[in-house]
Amino acid sequence: MLRRYVSWVVSRPKSIIALVALVTVVLAFFVSKVQILLDLDAQIPPGHPLVVVGKRIESEFGGKYTTVVGVYVDKGSVYEPKILAKIKRINDAFEKIPGVKAGSVLSLMSQRMKDVRSTEEALEVQPLATEVPKTPSEIEEFKKRVQRNDVMTSLLVSADGKSTSIIVDFKDFEEAGGAKNLWPKLESIIGPEREAGVEIVSAGAPSVLHWLLVYTRRVALLFAVALAMIGYLHYRAFRTLQGMIVPLVTALMGVIWALGLMGLIRAPMDPWNIMTPILLLAVGAGHSVQILKRFYEEYARAKAEHPELSAAEHNRIAVVEATVKVGAVMLAAGAIASLSFGSLVAFGLPSIKNFGLCTAFGILAALAVEMSFIPAVRMLMSPPSERQTEREQKKEFFDPILEKLAEIVLAGKEKPILYVSLALIAIAGVGATQLDVGNSLGEQFFEANAPVRGFRLADSRLAGTRVIQVLVEGKHEDAIKDPKVLASMDQLAKFIQKQRIPIGKVVSIVDVLKQMNRAIDNDPKSEKIPDTLEGAAQLLLLYSMSGDAEDLTRLVDYKFKNAVITAYVKTDDFRMMQEMTVATQAEADRLFAGTVASAKIGGGVTNAIALNETMVRGKTVNLIQISALVVVITAILLRSLIGGFLVLLPLATSALVNLGLMGGTGIMLSMATSAISAMAVGIGADYAVYFLFRVREEFQRTGDLRQATSQALCTSGKAIAYVASAVAGGYLCLALSLFKVHVLLGVLVALTMVTSSAATVAFLPSVVLKVKPKFLTRRAEQPAPAA
Repeated sequence: MLRRYVSWVVSRPKSIIALVALVTVVLAFFVSKVQILLDLDAQIPPGHPLVVVGKRIESEFGGKYTTVVGVYVDKGSVYEPKILAKIKRINDAFEKIPGVKAGSVLSLMSQRMKDVRSTEEALEVQPLATEVPKTPSEIEEFKKRVQRNDVMTSLLVSADGKSTSIIVDFKDFEEAGGAKNLWPKLESIIGPEREAGVEIVSAGAPSVLHWLLVYTRRVALLFAVALAMIGYLHYRAFRTLQGMIVPLVTALMGVIWALGLMGLIRAPMDPWNIMTPILLLAVGAGHSVQILKRFYEEYARAKAEHPELSAAEHNRIAVVEATVKVGAVMLAAGAIASLSFGSLVAFGLPSIKNFGLCTAFGILAALAVEMSFIPAVRMLMSPPSERQTEREQKKEFFDPILEKLAEIVLAGKEKPILYVSLALIAIAGVGATQLDVGNSLGEQFFEANAPVRGFRLADSRLAGTRVIQVLVEGKHEDAIKDPKVLASMDQLAKFIQKQRIPIGKVVSIVDVLKQMNRAIDNDPKSEKIPDTLEGAAQLLLLYSMSGDAEDLTRLVDYKFKNAVITAYVKTDDFRMMQEMTVATQAEADRLFAGTVASAKIGGGVTNAIALNETMVRGKTVNLIQISALVVVITAILLRSLIGGFLVLLPLATSALVNLGLMGGTGIMLSMATSAISAMAVGIGADYAVYFLFRVREEFQRTGDLRQATSQALCTSGKAIAYVASAVAGGYLCLALSLFKVHVLLGVLVALTMVTSSAATVAFLPSVVLKVKPKFLTRRAEQPAPAA
């Protein structure tokens, strides 16, 4: 059937090319419809309990886009008119940004930060400052107010007085400017306030999303660099312009088809799947190389076997034979690749799921182009000249290595290769046991990257920027005023402060009540909270009479039914966060048992915990799925279960070496690295499939397994080496991104290509000759399809 299809294509090449071109033009129109989505939620598993609680906290109290702007002075303190004036200007400008959550802007100069004190007449709740203090006496009085209210102000100013922060949250992130414009808007406010000795740096979602957008946009340039790199390596493979251009044009068409289809169905791209075009370019170009390499072989064979035919007839025979023989294997390898990437839906993460589905879709599109455009365009091109044939056969770097391996196989001396390979696998296995999971800021950005400094400064000199929250949900209105609930919240906050993880501050409505009791008792060390419902209601009423209605909205809802406890942590260490989360939830369950409220932990950096747990589970399921897919599909194609496991062997070796290297070097399993196993199989499966099919074909011709294996190394092995080098070279271009996610992906995928191709041409032949599988030596009336 495949032969009939190819014959049909080569009989009407102009029509096929016109049809492919038309589809390409139509789909190119939809490429512009592809949107880049920058959403923190794309990284988190939506159904995880921690995420569900976090979403409820976010909808009630905000916090998703909270930004901390730190002001750090080298000399003196922040209690200087000049510094306080800067803080007030920044504070006031932030409050005017559209989309800012009402009452969320907090600073020493914010109207939301209150000085609570009692007088002979009443309990007064006034802003810490209504204007910038200027004289020494005003400054001293201001410092006293800050210290008197340190239950709340310690969130904003360091103990040494050399650092302070302005905190802002957004109710409508897009209205405020979104990933594209908000950070520049914040910088336009912050930038003019910087001066020598005063560093002002923001940390939070706006800065992270802004730089993700910057690095994501760089991929367009990196795609061009990868295109040039792959083109150069293809030129080295064929030594002709047509040998370089045809694979690139074919691969580019496949990319356009894939992106056009993504635009058509409104599938978004994000920083974690934005490299899909480079992947599709590498895969598509690799398949084209396999076909063209086989074309030159078949052209030489046609000339030798049918010297009486014209060059045009030799060209037609070569096109048909190469496409039929490689096409059968290419379709099989493409099916494995497509299903391998499609299996990434098992992760349950929106970003990884989109990447897997888009790539699977793109590979199928590339196969459609390659099985139509290449044979059609090759039919219209002039037959290779003697000079072109000689240049294509010119030896390159890989040839001596492959020829040496072929000699070792013929001489029966492959056992050392087998033993060395097994030793390397054992070492990699040891390294893989050290693999850890992490999705911290440090796993996405290098320390030198712009977003990191703001977080590091806030962690070391302020209360921190990351939060772990506890949602306290009452069974009825005013449940939060219940003394048992307030006592439980207070005890839970103290429990959190004692955890091993470094905590900068724990904040809740209880702190406001403590602050008021300190003022009433005139005792700066008082930790008293109301012991009756009426007492709590009275304090809160007194506060509302002097304060603003929006002052408490970040701590408790208007009906006093739900409240939130927010712990500011000074690290993103996964193990410490997870340990704290488990311990805090257990303590919350104990403390709130028998009260009119319950407490659930979630929000903030607990999303990273949910992500890590989901990734470990998803990675395990994904590896099992991929392995099963490879074995089943190739076992059916080769009509041998052993054949399925032989195809899996180099892929498993490559994946294990990859995980072993990550474990040994401390590279964590993260959003950046989680899909690499699927990529290793999706791309690397081609190599083993091509090689085994070629061995089987050569055995039909020679009747000797050693000779067949040796010949496969010199033919299919050479194509494998060029394809692997092109994919590795293309992906290494991602190292120029300076974005850690892309750099790790580029380096690790390149390593995977090297190891999977090396395992295919070195380890796999040794195993084949050791096992001598019957499916390779089974005689057939017609030679089996091969690469």
